Amino acid sequence: MLGSTVVAQLPGASASSDSAVGAGAEEITLHLLYQLIVILLATRLVTGVVRRLGQTDVSGEILAGLLLGPSLLGALFPDFMHGLFPPSTGTIFTGLAQIGLIFLMFQIGLEFEFKRHLDGNSRPIVVISLIGLGVPFAMGYLSAPWFHARLSEPVPLFGFQLFFAVAMSITAIPILGRIFMELGLSHTRTAALTIGAAAIDDVSGWIILGAISLLVKGAFSWGWAVPRVIGLAGYLTLVFLGIRKPLRRAIADHLARHGGMRLTFVPYVVILLFASAAITSNLGVFAIIGGFVIGVTVHDDRHFVEEWRRRVSPIVWAFFLPIFFAYTGLRTDVGTIQGWPGLATLLLILTVAFVSKFGGAFVAARLVGEGHRSALTIGVCMNTRGLMELIVLNIGKDLGLLPTDIFSMLVIMALVSTFIATPLIRWLMKGQESRATALGEPATARG
Repeated sequence: MLGSTVVAQLPGASASSDSAVGAGAEEITLHLLYQLIVILLATRLVTGVVRRLGQTDVSGEILAGLLLGPSLLGALFPDFMHGLFPPSTGTIFTGLAQIGLIFLMFQIGLEFEFKRHLDGNSRPIVVISLIGLGVPFAMGYLSAPWFHARLSEPVPLFGFQLFFAVAMSITAIPILGRIFMELGLSHTRTAALTIGAAAIDDVSGWIILGAISLLVKGAFSWGWAVPRVIGLAGYLTLVFLGIRKPLRRAIADHLARHGGMRLTFVPYVVILLFASAAITSNLGVFAIIGGFVIGVTVHDDRHFVEEWRRRVSPIVWAFFLPIFFAYTGLRTDVGTIQGWPGLATLLLILTVAFVSKFGGAFVAARLVGEGHRSALTIGVCMNTRGLMELIVLNIGKDLGLLPTDIFSMLVIMALVSTFIATPLIRWLMKGQESRATALGEPATARG
């Protein structure tokens, strides 16, 4: 499971064999409750502030997670931070973050409405997607050796190159859907092009990331990786060609019989979700990929998607997601970015990330006939990283490819790209708003 190999790196990474009702268990529970209270309270406070600045909730949630880690809380009150996240709760805290990610990736899979996004003339979408993915991947791969030479810890160059290229390429499709909805722009051609291209980009990114994780875990041994690639291909074939139809039929029958999803049906979905996550983890790919696979498998039953959003999603967004951001924040320390050399490296990362992703998408949009302003908007949208980037970065850190300093720089890159997206999209698409989608309407996706 994501993070299981690096539990010892987190404050609080130790297991306990105490009784579930003993004094030791009560102490662990009390510390965990303190953590959750602080995390949820900080998330609400920071989110309220950034919302007043015209940002989406996820921007505040990411920022709140960073503020609770060594970057701010640990720098100002180190004893308090270490007391808040003691060794006794580390394993539990990490486990909650990873379970939340499995649910989150399932829900991200549910958001991939390929038929709706790719209906009609798909050529512009494919061109924008391929160039918008290929240019940042190439620039990331080619520039990686320069950054590798300045890492604080030795890591395999080839693995770092591949991962850095993926980190430059990712787009946060869920947050784009949310931004377009909140700004009343989801009806526009620009939104359709961007979401469609981002969908292809992100699916391609997850496939590439899965391949990289297999190579890195197997120490680039084909004898280790090839059987697992074959196993993964076999599992995906079984899911999409063997399980998909009967699963969709069972879900549809349940919804038709009861007029909606009963709570008694949810545990069966969760069992399937966890089983898929366990299978992909045993195949050498992260457990979260298993969650994503099941989400994509049932994503086109929109009745089920809406029922899941209504009954289950709120607890994932309100509880598990802030825990994941706090988990990321504990691993991020801007203090490791030292002096002018560190700042220069950060600025170069921002330059490579923004120029390659924005530039590639902008050029692609112009090539397919989009106007200058529309192409600028598409470039800004495709450059938005959000939550998707943070998931990728945590995988990279767990694979041992990202020391804390470069990890922190890439987290800052994800945060900056998320913060600049909303005001730029609002400005570039001014006058295209539709009153059909109210600005205050609850969003169903996050980035």
